[in-house]
Amino acid sequence: MTTMLAARFHEHGDRDVIQLEQAPVPQPGPGEVRIKVHACALNWLDVGIRRGPQFGAVPLPLTTGVDVSGLIDAIGADVHGWSPGAKVTLYSLITCGECEFCRAGEVTVCPQHQIIGEHMDGGLAEYMLAPARNLIPKPANLSHIETAALPVVAGTAWHMLITVARLQAGETVFIPGAGGGVASLGIQIAKYAGARVIASTSTPEKMAQARTLGADHVVNYRDDDWVEQVIAATGGRGVDVAQDLVGAMTWADSLRTLARNGRMVVCGSHSGKQFDLRIPQIYHRQLSILGANGAAYNELRQVLELADQGILRPVIDRVLPLSEIREGHRILEEHDHFGKVVMQIA
Repeated sequence: MTTMLAARFHEHGDRDVIQLEQAPVPQPGPGEVRIKVHACALNWLDVGIRRGPQFGAVPLPLTTGVDVSGLIDAIGADVHGWSPGAKVTLYSLITCGECEFCRAGEVTVCPQHQIIGEHMDGGLAEYMLAPARNLIPKPANLSHIETAALPVVAGTAWHMLITVARLQAGETVFIPGAGGGVASLGIQIAKYAGARVIASTSTPEKMAQARTLGADHVVNYRDDDWVEQVIAATGGRGVDVAQDLVGAMTWADSLRTLARNGRMVVCGSHSGKQFDLRIPQIYHRQLSILGANGAAYNELRQVLELADQGILRPVIDRVLPLSEIREGHRILEEHDHFGKVVMQIA
């Protein structure tokens, strides 16, 4: 076995730049393991990197894929505590471990961080390499498909709501775009924290699905007065926390939903990177805008344990073979989903 099937692109562009091709099977170096990939979920990160990365160049050709579940297939030198056949998932962030942020435990803002599936080949292939220190045992009660649907979205939602926004029991949180992966886990995490959840989405079917996940009140953002509906659902006060992962399209309205002393926590910008901010509303109402970037290793371990216990559950829209990778990108780009799109590879 010298080659494997991989979804790669050699240049940035539209979906047609993604090619299924034979690539060399990678060999693990010191401190690395090789994973036989069973499933890999898609994220907006895959779409964004394919279109053209925001934060510096990436190596080409590249195989993306951050959310991985599979089996250890081979082990490099100096790997301890892992053996072939172990079922694993991944923490995708690789940090320097030495800067002031890493030393303080704030690894998500390490200025030298790299991401598996962005700065090195990821899991949209039959085999991939990963540092052994980034491995996490696959939750025993979840399938590979279910496991792959969790790491990025569950870790990100936890970091946003619990670590950065410090959501408290009894508070009210607004979560827009409930059909997205981070939002669908955000609803569940907020309920676990004891908060009241108001969500928005685009169709009656998605509204019903958001309620099934635990949302207390759901509005259709296609309604002209949906912001007023959110505020009315709080008795006119506004929400304590808004979780915004969409970007410029929703920032202004998310800020409008906030109560005085409210805080908006943000992690994405795929709908646009800039908008006109009315500054007086920030200081007059004492609003806070908080950035959140990914999750720490221990945060991901915690949410995976909650999923293993059945407290959180993966939300999967559909499962596709790797041969339909372009269709998976289309589904994300056209918002034709509720939850995760997972590529089944083995």
